Amino acid sequence: MRGAMLCARRLGGLRARLGARQVSTSWSPVGAAFNVRPQGRRLDLFGERQGLFGVPALRAPEGFRVAQERALRRTEQLVARACSLPPGPQTVLLFDELSDALCRVADLADFVRIAHPEAAFREAAEEACRSIGTAVEKYAEKGGFCQTLICVNRYYYLRVAELFMFDFEISGIHLDNDKRRRAVDLNVKILDLSSTFLMGTNLPVKAEKHLLPERVWHHFEVAGDHVVVDGLRAEAPDDLVREAAYKIFLYPNAGQLKCLEELLSNRDLLAKLVGYESFSHRALQGTMARSPETVMQFLEKLSDKLSERTMKDFEMMRGMKMKLNPQNSELMPWDPPYYSSLIRAERSSVEPGTYGPFFSLGACMDGLDVLLGRLLGVSLRVQQPAPGEVWAQDVRKLAVVHESEGLLGYIYCDFFQRADKPHQDCHFTIRGGRVREDGSYQLPVVVLMLNLPQPSRDSPTLLTPGMMENLFHEMGHAMHSMLGRTRYQHVTGTRCPTDFAEVPSILMEYFAADYRVVQQFARHYQTGQSLPRSMVSRLCESKKVCAAADMQLQVFYAALDQLYHGPHPRGRCTTDVLRATQERFYGLPYVPGTAWQLRFSHLVGYGAKYYSYLMSRAVASMVWRECFLQDPFNRAAGERYRREMLAHGGGKEPLLMVEGMLQKRPSIDDFVNALVCDLDLDAESFLADSE
Repeated sequence: MRGAMLCARRLGGLRARLGARQVSTSWSPVGAAFNVRPQGRRLDLFGERQGLFGVPALRAPEGFRVAQERALRRTEQLVARACSLPPGPQTVLLFDELSDALCRVADLADFVRIAHPEAAFREAAEEACRSIGTAVEKYAEKGGFCQTLICVNRYYYLRVAELFMFDFEISGIHLDNDKRRRAVDLNVKILDLSSTFLMGTNLPVKAEKHLLPERVWHHFEVAGDHVVVDGLRAEAPDDLVREAAYKIFLYPNAGQLKCLEELLSNRDLLAKLVGYESFSHRALQGTMARSPETVMQFLEKLSDKLSERTMKDFEMMRGMKMKLNPQNSELMPWDPPYYSSLIRAERSSVEPGTYGPFFSLGACMDGLDVLLGRLLGVSLRVQQPAPGEVWAQDVRKLAVVHESEGLLGYIYCDFFQRADKPHQDCHFTIRGGRVREDGSYQLPVVVLMLNLPQPSRDSPTLLTPGMMENLFHEMGHAMHSMLGRTRYQHVTGTRCPTDFAEVPSILMEYFAADYRVVQQFARHYQTGQSLPRSMVSRLCESKKVCAAADMQLQVFYAALDQLYHGPHPRGRCTTDVLRATQERFYGLPYVPGTAWQLRFSHLVGYGAKYYSYLMSRAVASMVWRECFLQDPFNRAAGERYRREMLAHGGGKEPLLMVEGMLQKRPSIDDFVNALVCDLDLDAESFLADSE
């Protein structure tokens, strides 16, 4: 009776909060959970606090040291066992358990070090990452224990064993002692240079005020006799502000230039030391593309196909610039973001803010729940985190449950803005799935991190179309983690080649742009009115405005990345390579006295792999058109998608997974045509007839 009264009071309070804000009460449980402002952790007052993610040691920052020491002890034991066994499947299992022991600390710490609101936790996690990294390098120096992987002969075991060997070989595990020490030293140097370069990509630049017209000073921070430029101001309406920001922010910095040259040179030295022609050849082993030659062929063919469309986009931008600024109508590299946004707004004829009330966060989560249920038999169920389990009170926990297989794993949704939180939308693997020694399955745990506005007293969080698309994108990664139920955690979920890893997430963007999907959830949070189909059509059309020029820019970036990581010595400095590549692959002139490459932070994390997003988008486009365009809720196609593309994680060659899904092996021309086809589709054929 007392429990029933308490339940009634809680439900009454929930209705009162919903009613006070005039929020529609027809949401599913998952929708309601994300449309209600969190009310503090009342349960924190009772019982013992758990640690982060339910790890008992992580009740306090000091627990990271306990966790890492425990993982390293376990690793020593597993290494000893692996060395004592003859080569075979058991060897691979032991190495996977070793990898799991390290990753369960390192992956968790990698998330906490950037996302936890408390500095003590961030610092302890940073130290844990360093300690685990040092331990891995120490094992690499030993050398002998990896030889047991070489003789494994069954295909699935062989694939995983080869991936382990590939990871070890970059540390020179197969080399003699002197060369192995050299490889380890190069790895350490590359890590240091990468960190230094990354920090330099965001450093502001000071310029003397008198060099700029006084009317633009107020657009920048003023420090005495200087203005401080901390970004490109790409959306500034004033042409002069954009030009000044571009030329000042991208002015060559000698220290950063030297750092980049050394980073590229040391990557090349390491690749050659461990047996590759170039860093790009090493980085592309095991990917869909497989070789730098294939990547460049893909980029060159795509550039040629885009050329005419890109020129038309630039002409539209020139026309807009001439209309607004007849005295200075030449299109320059600092212009496209601003003028393309004006053209999109003009074509759309719908104010961007008009969409928000239809895209409340709860409504979008409802839509995901419906789509995943109909397509894959998966539902999202809200769970109350235990005290101490999450790092911020507005983090939601979802259990992912299959209609016949039961619980698949957990997703922690860290969706809302807070002080010192990184401004990036991303997916983190906290724990990978794998089959344990006793036959049970270790459930995957992931975090989805977004930067959405907090709900207000009067409304839930309302998403822009871009935010809604990003939510679907990141959930694509999460489903890959949940449904990639591999035997080994080393290849679980998103632990697959970079040019395949974005396919599931980009595919979700196609669902998010289809009216048959959108109409399932996009309704006004107050009135319940559905989003008009015409608004979805205009949104899709506006996204294609100047899309060829946007894609051409990505081709330029990807080509530059390949050339930087190709055979050395290049005989030219990175700025000369930039100038030549921009002239070949973009179409707008290089600006003398600038060095954009010194701000290209993706050279660190995506070295030789920046093309991956384009190739993943091409695959997603083919899968969408051939399998889901006619019916986005096609359960048979959804099951095939899970079976052929999601279930293997990284345990199968990516091109074989694509071939299994499409029932053919795509050629480079197929990849290129898929990307160009997306630019040409009109809204109605893209959405298909849903009536």
